[in-house]
Parts: sequence; C-alpha cells; structure tokens
Amino acid sequence: MKSWCFGSVSAAAMALVPVAGWSLNAQDVWQKWQDLAEIYGQTVTNDGVEMMDGTLTVRNLVVAIEDGVTDATVRFSDVAFAEQPDGTVEIRLPESFPLEVIGARDLEEENAELGLAPAYEALLLLEAAGLKMTASEAGNGMDFAFVMPALSMTMDKYKVYGGDFPITVNMTVTGGAGSYSAGATADDPMATAFEAAGTTVNLGFRDPDTGNTFSFDAALEGITSQSVAKYGENMNPDQVAEALRNGFDMVSGMKYGPTTFNLLVEAPDETTHAEGSMSGGNIDLALNAGEFKYDVGYEGLDLTVSSDQMPIGDITFKLDSASTLFSMPILSSDEATPFALRAALEGLQVGEELWSLFDPAAVLPRDPATLIVDLAGTGFWSIDILDPVATLNAQIEGTVPGAVETVDLKELKLSVVGSELTGNGAFTLDNEDLETFDGMPRPEGAAQFRLTGGNALLDRLVQMGIVPQDQVMMVRMMTGMFAKPGAGPDELTSEISVDGEGMVLINGAPLPF
Repeated sequence: MKSWCFGSVSAAAMALVPVAGWSLNAQDVWQKWQDLAEIYGQTVTNDGVEMMDGTLTVRNLVVAIEDGVTDATVRFSDVAFAEQPDGTVEIRLPESFPLEVIGARDLEEENAELGLAPAYEALLLLEAAGLKMTASEAGNGMDFAFVMPALSMTMDKYKVYGGDFPITVNMTVTGGAGSYSAGATADDPMATAFEAAGTTVNLGFRDPDTGNTFSFDAALEGITSQSVAKYGENMNPDQVAEALRNGFDMVSGMKYGPTTFNLLVEAPDETTHAEGSMSGGNIDLALNAGEFKYDVGYEGLDLTVSSDQMPIGDITFKLDSASTLFSMPILSSDEATPFALRAALEGLQVGEELWSLFDPAAVLPRDPATLIVDLAGTGFWSIDILDPVATLNAQIEGTVPGAVETVDLKELKLSVVGSELTGNGAFTLDNEDLETFDGMPRPEGAAQFRLTGGNALLDRLVQMGIVPQDQVMMVRMMTGMFAKPGAGPDELTSEISVDGEGMVLINGAPLPF
C-alpha cells in the first residue's frame, strides 16, 4: 500500500479534489493545497503564481507522486483560485489534462542494466467539461462542493518495456456531484460524498504473441459513495503501520445500481462471449489500528456464456446474491482481537441446457443452490505484517507470524439438489500444544451438523447410475457410523468434538471406533 494509492488519493484525485481546512482567501487556499499535498507525499511544482483582481492563477501546475514503485504525474496548464462576492472561492481547472503513470521504479536500475525501459508507461487523457468547484466556510473548517456533468478518461499510450502495447481504455462518468468537508487541522476527520448517474467502462487489447483479442464493456447506474478519514499530522504514506499507530482511521462505502456487461474473447480457433446484468452491489472498506475490513457483494446476477466450441450453445446462470466479508487485526499485538470471514453464494441456478448433459430425465431437483460459510474468532499477529522485511525474515526462519486462539463456526449451509447440510460450533486452540495434532495447535470444543434429504439424494444418484446399487449398503453403513437419525424424516445429525486431552469424538464415541 504505497503513497500514490494511500487513502484513495492519487495525483489526479488530489488535483481534482483540493480539500483541507482552508480560509476563504485565494492565497491561503493555494497554500493549504500545497500543505495537504505534502501530507500525502506529493510534490507540487509550477512556473509561477499571479494575483490579479481577487484571482490567484498558478501557471503550469504539476502534481506528482514518486513512491519508488509507481510514479504518477498530473500536468495542468493553469489553475485559478477566484474569490467570489458571496465569500466562497471558485477553483477553476482546465477542461482537459494528462495523467502519466510509470511503473516498477523499484526495478529501474536492474532494467537499465538489462537494457530495458520501465516495466510499463501509461498516458491517460482526462476531460472534465463543465466541472464547477466551490469552496465555502464551515465553522473552523471548510465545505467543498462540485458538480461534474461529465468526466472521461482515455488511454492515449501504453508501453511495456518501451514497446507499444495494443490496449484501449475508455471510461466516462455522467451526472456527477459531490462534497468534501474537512476541519481546520490534519487531526480533524475529512468526510466525502459522491454520486453519479452513470458510469461506462470500455477495455480492449490484442495479445501480440497469439493475436487473440479481448474486449470488455460495462455500464453502471446510480453510484453513491461516502468516506470519513482521519489522517493526522506528519503522516508518512509509505509507513502504513506507523500511520495507523498515529491515528489514521478510514471508513468508506460505495453502492451501485443496475449494471450490464459484455465480454468477448476471440482466438483463431474459438470465440467466447459472455453477457449479463446485476441489480446492484456494494463495496465497503475500513482501515484503522484495530482492523482491516473488506465487505463486497452484489445481487441479481443474470449471466449467459456461449462459445463456438461448446456443443450445447448458450449456458445460463442466475444468482440471487453473492458476498464476501473479512475483518482482521492489522498490527502486531500481544493480545488477541476479533477476526471474521464470511462467504456466501445464495440462490444459484443453472440453465436446463447444462442440467441436460448429466440429468436429461430431471431426476435431481432443480432447486436453487446456496453455500454460506460464516467464521469468527480471535487471534493476533506477532510481527508487523505490513513490514516486508519482517515478513521475509519470518519466512526464512520458518516462524509463525501469529496465532489463532478461538474459532467459531457461526453458520455453515450447503443447500443443493434437494438436500441441505447445516452446522455451527466453537473451538479454542492451545498454541502451546503442537504435538497432539502433529504441529497444529490443539483444538477443544464441538461442532454440530444436520443433514436433511441425504437418503433421497442417494436414491436419486443410484437411479441415475452415478452410485452403483451394490455400494449403497456400504454408504449407508458409513453414514451410520458418523451420524444418527434426527427428529424429522430423512434427517441425520452429528456432533464432532475434541476434549481437553485431544480426543476426537463423534456423537460421544471416540475415534477410532
């Protein structure tokens, strides 16, 4: 996590969003902009500053970020800070400007010795016609609002080790508007909000070696986002752990509405096409000294895939929702703190064209499938995982970088072809005992499981010929060793536990039986 992306502030974003606790004097606004850029590890240069009739004009402004890995530079012609009669300050940017990105600076000397240019170079052209930005007083801080009728970004050039790479990138944002609020000092939180009526993305490239082509188009509607971040004084974006310990705290969220997409891959002997839609989704992030949290999900997926090499034509999929969440401690500590991991696929349906390949007689139920795994627990890192030297030393020395003390299975659910498996449980781990389970911490606790529809599924598999009839008895006997009848019809239950001595028990009976 380098300075150019830290806190979601890039050189281009910094240039478009000059936020801080400004006064409403044009000169002070300009100075605060430079101060804030320094906090973010950016360099601001220009060819001179002129003040005339309440308007401060910065000539040939350049905002650059160099973090040793990726360099990003935005070049403007002029930027003006104009004091308004109502006490606000209008920030006037050129309608178009370039963004240059050069990658893998950490390998620059090695590449030079091999006679290679930078790993990649990209030149993006941005156009923001009609962009209006206004700063206004907000107590001891400032509110900043903007209206952006349209923003477009086009890849003008992309080179890999000095050679042109055939790729096209186009992105547009329409109906954009947003606001930014910041206090008087760097210790005050910064709040942002943004919305856009729509966004389109178009990508395409051709593989120079194979001649294969790839194209991807997407359109999103109803985008909204919010964030609150506290940066603190003297923040060093290259030292993430230090920044977190010094109080860096960021929470952000984004939602989007109806989405459509198309993917086309063309090779000399095959063409693959996928198109689909979603009803919406979300992305939520949090980063502070206590945790790193990532939560992403989408709903209403409808997907169709086709290939001229598939004998069945189009394949269709539907999915009610999918989500992934994980939260974990981020800094080293002597005390265990909570973590969580949840993954879910709910309401998955595949088209009859796929079912007919292995079940043309429709023996298996076509019920939507669901998979949910929800884990929680406590643990800690014994080293700073954000320090590459510390993590490398741990790998070399073969030391474990942390420990898990408790694990809770909050929910397990697998529902497919008429059967359903559910479960939950909790275990504590003894990290001092690495002998009982051959190098693994010894668990203690229990988990309960319930299976419904298992026998009916087995009968259907026999009917389809997947399970031979002469093996059914053996399968049922093995099931009886690990499960017992439940309260309902075609229901099996089982409890798997580990006692304080490391003995594994199935429904109270020790293993091996």
